[in-house]
Amino acid sequence: MKSQFLIIFIISLITFNVNSLNILFTSELASPSHHIFNSALARALAARGHNVTFLSADIVSNPPENLHYIHMEYQYNVFKDLLPDVDMGDFFKEFAKMGRFANMIMMSGFGYDVCKTIAKNKGFQVIMDYPSDFKFDLMIYDYTALPCLLGLLDKFNYPPLVGLTAFCNPPYTADIVGGDRLGLTLKPHYMMDYDKNMNIWQRLDNGFYNFIESLVRKYYSLPKIDKEMKEIFGPHLPYVHDLEKLMQIALVNSHPAIEFAESLPPNVIEIGGMQIADPKPVEKELDEFLNNGKKGSVLMSLGSNFKSEFLDESVIVSILEAFRQLPDYNFVWKFENSEKIKELPKNVMIRPWLSQNDILAHKNVKAFISHSGMLSTLESTWHGVPIVGIPLFMDQIRNLRKSENAGVAVKVDINTITTDQLKSALLEVLENPKYKANMKLRSELFKDQPEKPIDRAVWWCEYVMRNPKATHLKPVEFNFGLLGSHFWDIQLISIILLIFAFKVFRCTFRKVCCKVCSMFGKCKKTDDKTKKE
Repeated sequence: MKSQFLIIFIISLITFNVNSLNILFTSELASPSHHIFNSALARALAARGHNVTFLSADIVSNPPENLHYIHMEYQYNVFKDLLPDVDMGDFFKEFAKMGRFANMIMMSGFGYDVCKTIAKNKGFQVIMDYPSDFKFDLMIYDYTALPCLLGLLDKFNYPPLVGLTAFCNPPYTADIVGGDRLGLTLKPHYMMDYDKNMNIWQRLDNGFYNFIESLVRKYYSLPKIDKEMKEIFGPHLPYVHDLEKLMQIALVNSHPAIEFAESLPPNVIEIGGMQIADPKPVEKELDEFLNNGKKGSVLMSLGSNFKSEFLDESVIVSILEAFRQLPDYNFVWKFENSEKIKELPKNVMIRPWLSQNDILAHKNVKAFISHSGMLSTLESTWHGVPIVGIPLFMDQIRNLRKSENAGVAVKVDINTITTDQLKSALLEVLENPKYKANMKLRSELFKDQPEKPIDRAVWWCEYVMRNPKATHLKPVEFNFGLLGSHFWDIQLISIILLIFAFKVFRCTFRKVCCKVCSMFGKCKKTDDKTKKE
């Protein structure tokens, strides 16, 4: 009997050692919402028994077992250092007014600006002080905008690499892991306010913008970041794009029920809504307030980057007055600075932070006033809550347009918002049953999946750890570069051949015509001209 227990104990130890692997997770992007998304995967992998080291701009006070944070404490100060005399509220307002190309240039330099400050973090020095022979079985990195920490691949002897982004499926995914670049002309760019049925001029505009962005990233952004990375990690470091291309799997925050359906290679995995957890009951005071809305309650949040306190005072007053004029509904507003509100209506509660997922799941929440970021759009869809959208910048405008076309949202322009406009939009969404019905259908399509998105993400991470040298999932166009994958080399050769064939045909046709005409003595000039040619 004792020998049987000993055998079981030894087997359990072996099983634990096989299943418990070391994972390095890097996310230097200073964004609370992106951390919520990324930390969902980090926690899930830790719950599976893996030892997860999370190098992050954010930190939590009591992480779960097996999850170890290394804090990149400086990251939230990057903007303040880059723009020391600029108020962040003013910056985001100007950012929202930028044209597409100005926005592209600014974002293309963002990765370089952040990379320059990486070494200022004490947390970065902590990971650099790890012995170089420390074995990580997998590296996961947030590739949304910042490839700078990929230098850690070289330090830790190139563990297999998985990329992750909360930013839908950005077009540069195809530049990193391969994919249908031609399809990018058919899918509206995240900066475009187009629908899937684009006309030829919109497709030309969309394709041109995608192409220019790809060129700017390849020939401007990456060379600058590479230079900075070599300063940090050493001159021996391979070129940054070569490091990016080591990514075996890309986990992207999209789903065809919300995003545009597209042709994806087998190494791009959709895990849209991965951060959506089973809802928890909200606190007692908040629960009572939500339940006390006679016709229901409404949640308002403008996301984690643009804070509601950044709004102009006149806009805040207009919003509160719209709420006041709808006394049958209660409103919960994520508002970070209570001092900016002089008078709070009785049917309004403000909190500096709210558990958005839990509130959207509340039975009496009937609408969501949102900036229409992808994470918020996914959560409202999952819980079947229609949207009053106040988009600000980047993908938010396109996300809301997609929701409008699906009949689940109404738009209010932040630049022209008035009490009457917001009130009208709220009444339309709250009291026209089509929005609830359409969102219910969208929610059902989103939730009807073979497994939860988080389980799919975990499975693919473990797949890469089980098969660290597998490259068979990379699409064939990965080998042909930008020109080859667009078929531009084939098209160029085809055009040259067509021109040559036309020249031959033209010359031959003239000679034949001349011979026929010469029989009648009418082709002397043409014949002379042909000889000269």
